[in-house]
Amino acid sequence: MTRALRTGAARSPRQWGVRLPWSARPDHGRAAEREDHARGEALRLVRDGLCAVCRERDVAATRWLSYFVMESHAQEGTRARVHAAAGLCPGHTRCLLADASAPWLMPQFLDLAVGGGTRLLGEPGTGPARCPCCVAGDDAAERALETLLRAFDHAPVRDAVRDGAVCLPHAAALAARVPAPYALELAGAASAALAQEPCETAWLAGADEDADARAELHLRMDPLLLDEEQGRSRSVTDRWNADVGRGCCPLCLAEHRATWRLLRWAAAATGPGRPAREECALCAPHLYDLAAIGGPNVDAVLAENRSQWDARLSRFGRALSESRKAQTQLGTHLLSAPRCRACDAGDEAAQRQASLLVAQLHDPVQAERYGHEHGICLRHDLNWQGRPPAVVREVSTARLALLRWEIDETLREQDWHTRHEIKGSAARVSARAPTLLDGRIYAGLPAPDESRHPSNRER
Repeated sequence: MTRALRTGAARSPRQWGVRLPWSARPDHGRAAEREDHARGEALRLVRDGLCAVCRERDVAATRWLSYFVMESHAQEGTRARVHAAAGLCPGHTRCLLADASAPWLMPQFLDLAVGGGTRLLGEPGTGPARCPCCVAGDDAAERALETLLRAFDHAPVRDAVRDGAVCLPHAAALAARVPAPYALELAGAASAALAQEPCETAWLAGADEDADARAELHLRMDPLLLDEEQGRSRSVTDRWNADVGRGCCPLCLAEHRATWRLLRWAAAATGPGRPAREECALCAPHLYDLAAIGGPNVDAVLAENRSQWDARLSRFGRALSESRKAQTQLGTHLLSAPRCRACDAGDEAAQRQASLLVAQLHDPVQAERYGHEHGICLRHDLNWQGRPPAVVREVSTARLALLRWEIDETLREQDWHTRHEIKGSAARVSARAPTLLDGRIYAGLPAPDESRHPSNRER
């Protein structure tokens, strides 16, 4: 028996080799360690340049896509999420299409997307889940914001944020959640930055890794704008037949064509015909699209968007100075951006095109013709107010059924044991399928290598 036991001398749990549960360990130093860790993480975020939160979001989304390509496309949990969302959002679908894995992976991805879309068509009132890749990115952005919030009382972190380590939208999100004195400081710093020239789009709107892909797609829209101008003297039915026969969703075509026309006008219009102040409000993606167009009026439109942000920040600061008890409500107003003029133009054009579709279907000749064309995409079918006309739903169901067969055939042909067979047109299904799932993937345009739907070419 040892002397400690004989004398009853106290021994610590560590001396006995016993590891206490975390809740029972001494608190000494734990809080300081957590605080140091939070500050270190926050400093790591803000030291790498604009924007700390956007970067975490985009890295997480890229990581999700990479893991999907390499492994998780075969995991049941991931497959279930892609199935529930009927695919991915347009931007992340474009990433998959551009990936080197596309020839073998896209048919597997489309099998999930089409299967999910077909299920949704049979469940009225049920909408698709969010893009799982977007969920991963947004969750990472929220974690980054929480990291900055936990360390915001640390002067180096606060100074970095105030000096532009995060973009304006995320700086506003922080201002809505930090203690009132810090919120006033952030709002003032953002207003000061807005007054400086030039003001980078990346700071004004946040990072946008999809901007270059959209700009490349939009170049293909210019000839369609010219066709629309030259076709104004033709009858409504002739113009409708031209749209419905292009091998893409006619509603997405009208939506993106109207949006692109408005952006080109906003970028180029000067003098009395330039956009009024209320016509200059644009969402973050459309600010990038406008900058990609270029033109004599781009700086003026960007300046007006800066002015609108400055007005919201000023109202936020004044109201917060008067009553700090209402910061949550004031933060909600600060983050409530005005409606995007380009989005409104696109939505209105899609609604008008949908109304024209209904009107044309009253003509038996036009109804029969529609049955031989591409039809609307799954997104517009699911978002139709009420139930779409019978012909519209029949064509959507038929196109998805044929697409499903082509996907199954492509998957069969990928098997090693079918290598001796002749590969048919189903091998190109990955390029054509997006126009049926969500016309936004190609910015409302036909597939890059297809000018018409296969059923049209066969007639």
